[in-house]
Amino acid sequence: MNMIPERQKMVIEKRGSILLMVLVLIMVVAYVLTKFVERGNVEIQGEGYYVERSRLMLHAWSYLEIAVAVLADVKAIDNAIYAPAQGWANPIEYAQIEVPEGLNVTIEFIDESAKLSINELDEGSLFLLFDEMGFDLDASQTLTNTLLDWIDEDDEARIDGAESREYSTTNFEMHPSNQPLGSLDELSSIIGFRELFFNEDGVPNENFERLSGVVTHYPVQVMNVNSAKPLALLSLAGLNEIQIETIEEYLAGLDGEPGTEDDNYFANGGELSDVIGETERGAPLSQQISVLTVKVTVQEKGSSYSLIGTLSTDLEISENGETGELEYPFLFLELKEESGMNNARTS
Repeated sequence: MNMIPERQKMVIEKRGSILLMVLVLIMVVAYVLTKFVERGNVEIQGEGYYVERSRLMLHAWSYLEIAVAVLADVKAIDNAIYAPAQGWANPIEYAQIEVPEGLNVTIEFIDESAKLSINELDEGSLFLLFDEMGFDLDASQTLTNTLLDWIDEDDEARIDGAESREYSTTNFEMHPSNQPLGSLDELSSIIGFRELFFNEDGVPNENFERLSGVVTHYPVQVMNVNSAKPLALLSLAGLNEIQIETIEEYLAGLDGEPGTEDDNYFANGGELSDVIGETERGAPLSQQISVLTVKVTVQEKGSSYSLIGTLSTDLEISENGETGELEYPFLFLELKEESGMNNARTS
């Protein structure tokens, strides 16, 4: 069951290719970021805040490129991205990059495929999820139906649901969009969710944090067992508590501590079946990361800047007019700055 050492040995033996990969990816990802660069060039002409912000932007872009290059290198070796236990948890160390003195860089990864798309869940799955989160029958029904009414295409309100007519009698400013959620923050505009998942100031609360660890607005229909939370495995994948505990023990490795060098990961369905046996019918499980969010934060002299990129590891763009025949290792689904006032302002 302890298969990681051999995998890590293979990564180490082939790691030399990362230097070339970084150089290639700098050209590739730079094209994806062209619009950001153009905006940064305008801002860098300013003084004070704008100069500092633009300078930190460039640092963040560079380290995002390094992170993507490392992921591409690991995928080239293992043919898939499974989990940080493959050796990519610290891209800077992997790529043997020296960070300039005085600059602090953190790179965080969020496996969006450890969740399921909230826009794809049916009524039964949503109700079971809210029930497992501890909401009573009435609240679970309201949350399920108001959410489904918000994203479905018709204007017919479900029982315990709400369409535009119902919203017109409330103090809610927004009415159902009748389309998939573009962000989980949009839940604050839905009846039931504003009261239970946000505080009086509209700030996400503990319930929102739990929900965001289980669902995503990205198009994920198969859950990665390597990083899925117990709530997701229990309420959406249909696993029992014994199976979930067995998975956690396996992933933690021999020392029983997650996040250490001997962590395991599942690389195929056969390994999973060997560990937990047959599973009940529920959301399909995979062992690969299909959608991954990378957050790069750079800090220097009391200022900070964060850049967030979400990419699909399954999709590639094989040709682009600006880069000739150069292949993209991944397809960016979204690229944004972190919202708020912290970017390049005093920490």
